[in-house]
Amino acid sequence: MSSILVVHNPRSHRGAKVFAIMKRWLQGAGLAQSVEFVEVTELKNASLPTERLVVSGGDGTINSALEWFYRKKGDAPVGFLPAGTGNCLAAEFGLPKDYSRLCEIAFRGTARRPLDVLTYQVPAEELPRLILQSSCFGLPANVGLTYERLRQNRRHRMLFRMLGNASYNMLAMFEIRAQRIRERRGEPVLNVKVAFPPEEGHPDFEGDVLAMFIQNEAGTGGNLVPCPLARVDDGLMDICIFRASTGHSYIKMLGKLGKGRHLEDEEVVSYYQSKGPLRVSLSFSQPFSADGDIWLESDEFEFAIEPQRFEILVEE
Repeated sequence: MSSILVVHNPRSHRGAKVFAIMKRWLQGAGLAQSVEFVEVTELKNASLPTERLVVSGGDGTINSALEWFYRKKGDAPVGFLPAGTGNCLAAEFGLPKDYSRLCEIAFRGTARRPLDVLTYQVPAEELPRLILQSSCFGLPANVGLTYERLRQNRRHRMLFRMLGNASYNMLAMFEIRAQRIRERRGEPVLNVKVAFPPEEGHPDFEGDVLAMFIQNEAGTGGNLVPCPLARVDDGLMDICIFRASTGHSYIKMLGKLGKGRHLEDEEVVSYYQSKGPLRVSLSFSQPFSADGDIWLESDEFEFAIEPQRFEILVEE
C-alpha cells in the first residue's frame, strides 16, 4: 500500500499539463517519495492508499477513480486536482483554480467536507454503479447519445467544437420537435413509474415524461439547473420530472431550466427529495446518462443513497 495514491489521465491534454505542475510541486514539497501514480485505465491493478487519494483529471476521471475506491471500500480522504473542461464537482466544493493552492489542499490539507453517493442498479448487472453529480432519462440523455454518435464524424466534431454549448441546444430543439410529432400522431411516449419509500409520504408518480433528473447536486452539463435544492452532502437525492403531453412550451421550460426557475410550474414539473431507495420503471428501454456519460439502457432501475460516503479535502 502507498501512503498517497494519485490517479491521473495522461491522455488528456489539460491533464498532462496539470500532472507536470503537480510533479514539480511534489518535488519542491519533498513528498515525491510518498506518492504512487496510477493511470485511470489501470486502476484494477492498484492498491488502496493509507493516507489519501488524489485524483488529477476531469469529472469523468474523478467518477472512475471514486467508483474504484467505492468498490474497494476505501475510506481515506480524497483530494481533487481538476483538469477537465467543466470541473463541476471541484466547483461544487469551492476549490480554487490556482494549482499551487490545489496541491497544498490535496496533499497536505486537513479540512474536509462530506460527499454523498447515489447508486443505481439494473436487473442485468450484479453490482450498483455510482452517481456523484447528476443523472437523467428522456430528452437530455437522448441529446447526449446523439451528440456522442455524431461527434464520431470529423465534420460534426469540428462543428460542435465551434458551437460549444450551443450544439446541445441545437440537438435539444431537434429532440423537442420529434417529441411533439410523436404526441400529435398519438404515438407512444416515455411513461415513467416511480415508487417512493412508504414512510416518506410521497405518492408514487406515474405519467408521460419528457425528461427526468435524479441529482446529487443542483446543476448538470454546465448549463442546466434541474434540481436547485440539491446539495452534495444533505443525505437526499433530488428528483425532478418534466411531464410530457401537457401543451406547455417545452422551449420556454428549457429556458427556465437553465436558470433553475422551473419549480413554480407545478402543472409541468414534479419535484421530490428522498432518502430512497427508489424503484423506477419505464414503458420502454431508454438510454441512461450518469455524470455525463451514457452507460447503459434498461427499463428498470433502483436508486439508493449512501450519505457522506467520501470525505473531500477542501480549503480551510
